[in-house]
Amino acid sequence: MAAPIGSHEEHRRRQLSHISGLNMDLLGRVVCNGSLSAEKKSVSLVAESHGQQILTVLQSFREQNIFFDFNITMKDESIPCHRCVLAASSDFFRAMFEVNMKERDGGNVMISNLSPKAIKAFLDYAYTGKAEITEGNVDMLFQMSSFLQVPLLSKACSDFLIKTIDLSNCLSLLSLSDSYGSTHLFECALHFALRHFPLLTQSTDFLELNVGVLEKCLEDDDLNVPDEEFVLMAVLTWTKHSLEKRAQFFPQLISKVRLHQLSQSFLQNLLDSEEPLLASTDCSSKVRNAIRCIEHFGGLYPDARISTTEKYIFVHKTAEDGETQYTFCYNIKTDKWLELPQIHIIDLPGSSLSSFGEKLFITGGCTGSCCRAVRLHIAEPHHEATDRTWCYCPSSNNSFLVPAMKKPRTMHTSVIALNQLFVIGGKTKGAQDIRSLLDVEAYNPLTKEWKSVGPLPRGIYYPEASACKSFIYVLGSEVEITDAFNPSLDCFFKYNAHTDQWCELVAEFGQFFHATLIKAVPVNSALYICDLSTYKVYSFCPETCVWKGEGSFECAGFNAGAVGIEDKIYILGGDYAPDEITDEVQVYHSNRSEWEEVSPMPRALTEFYCEVIQFNKCRNPWGDSHL
Repeated sequence: MAAPIGSHEEHRRRQLSHISGLNMDLLGRVVCNGSLSAEKKSVSLVAESHGQQILTVLQSFREQNIFFDFNITMKDESIPCHRCVLAASSDFFRAMFEVNMKERDGGNVMISNLSPKAIKAFLDYAYTGKAEITEGNVDMLFQMSSFLQVPLLSKACSDFLIKTIDLSNCLSLLSLSDSYGSTHLFECALHFALRHFPLLTQSTDFLELNVGVLEKCLEDDDLNVPDEEFVLMAVLTWTKHSLEKRAQFFPQLISKVRLHQLSQSFLQNLLDSEEPLLASTDCSSKVRNAIRCIEHFGGLYPDARISTTEKYIFVHKTAEDGETQYTFCYNIKTDKWLELPQIHIIDLPGSSLSSFGEKLFITGGCTGSCCRAVRLHIAEPHHEATDRTWCYCPSSNNSFLVPAMKKPRTMHTSVIALNQLFVIGGKTKGAQDIRSLLDVEAYNPLTKEWKSVGPLPRGIYYPEASACKSFIYVLGSEVEITDAFNPSLDCFFKYNAHTDQWCELVAEFGQFFHATLIKAVPVNSALYICDLSTYKVYSFCPETCVWKGEGSFECAGFNAGAVGIEDKIYILGGDYAPDEITDEVQVYHSNRSEWEEVSPMPRALTEFYCEVIQFNKCRNPWGDSHL
């Protein structure tokens, strides 16, 4: 007779328990210490097409005219729909339903500024997630998505229009994007308008341009115009197109024109030719004030538009005898050097040179018989530092004293930020072992006043500074080593010229740097350093406080000069040994990480001043007095 099923199961449990030492319950589950195992089984269901299925169902409800709970009413038509679809697709409707608006409870909203076609296009997108954007409907879809706050559709329309920007629609797209609040489209259209401004001023769209958009163009440094006169004439043309209505805007528009960059004769002619307009809008005083500014401060305004200037690299060195001088200028555009043998610059050992507008400022230095070579100058037992400051005007080839600094200093650095000249670090008058200065001063060439600003966080030797917009970066060494002359780069400070605040940055350099063998330069308003010992270039990211290797240059001598111009770095001259000085000039293109050689300097130099200076294209800064 067959054994009962229950007895077979009992026999199997006993066998398993005997073999494995485990206990089992009546259902064959393992029991640990008299209780069931904690293991639990589960299954996760992810329906990837669930969202699309919901949309399909909602669209079918719409097609069947069922479950509607809201109406969008226009002038001659009312369209039923579902609240949940409207709220899920439009920030406009979501806000309407969230707040206590009468439309929320009434089940109906009147929209008068959109056509039935536009509302139907919105609903088609809301129920299907699809929209076909064409040249024929993009304006309608853009207006609708901007008003109803449909971000994805609005962005898609903006991206579509960006690809169509040209001379025929640029100005209309500027006005359109401004009214719809599309930042990205506005920026792209503005960038195009700035580059092609002279051509655009010839179009009828320019005459109908919104005053706010015109102001945006006029105030931009990148406005591509042949000269500032062109900007003023464009303002006059736009204003006179509808003089009665637009005269009220003339004062705010002419304030965007950099009148101090015009010639005195042009401004005087303007006073005569446009006397009625200037008088009726109280702008005559603005023009007369600009004439006075040019008379007293001509060449001291660093706000010339990029397209109206010619950039040069100014190189200067006074030999150890204190008499022999070597001065050259390099035209960036033509790749040509010009020697300036009859220059009249007063530069003392240990002084610093910076360009400001169309002038050069030389600060401090030693009046005694100090050596000019940096390593020898540092080791001098006593420094007769001076507080004197000179301004050199290239157009007149003349140097003259301006108000003195608050403290004498030598072996310092200077840099321009926010239209002020900052002098940083260095040592003051006294014995060689005197500590480095913490004091920082700023000079305003227009008011001719020095002021003390926030001091350095701690002392720094061999300071190297670079200005990136309103920020000044200072690098150097914590110690002064005069014998071996190989101090490490271990100080890194950042100064905010707006807030007058210093901070010490803790950045990983990734390798050892000599403080005396790096050059700090601005490239597109970012900080770069060139290491003259390893021939490498690094960029600094202020957000992560990390240095990034950008590439290597072929070679460079110690004590070379380096400047940053827009997206390029120029490295000039230097020495490989005391008797091996070079005249080579290399250019690093940061946008493509490539180096190239350009025309060499007229003479091999090491330890020299090297500055970028720009001049109005209509002027020849290097007159016959230099030659």
